[in-house]
Amino acid sequence: MSEILNYLEIQQRYDGEWVLIAYHSLDENLKPISGEVIAHSTDRDKVYAALGKRGSQGVAIECFVKMPEEMAFIL
Repeated sequence: MSEILNYLEIQQRYDGEWVLIAYHSLDENLKPISGEVIAHSTDRDKVYAALGKRGSQGVAIECFVKMPEEMAFIL
């Protein structure tokens, strides 16, 4: 069985990576509070590839990669 971590532990352990989390609980903003790390990588595509193998389990993808300040995002 995999280790259950809280969000801060996941963020610290996988700093600089994309992370696929099978969450155990969510906060009111639907952000994982705790869960099990299913996949992690500096390559986003590898994490998204693992997403297709998860079935119907509730998961979240988090990005702990530091983005350059000059980079802009369109949401």
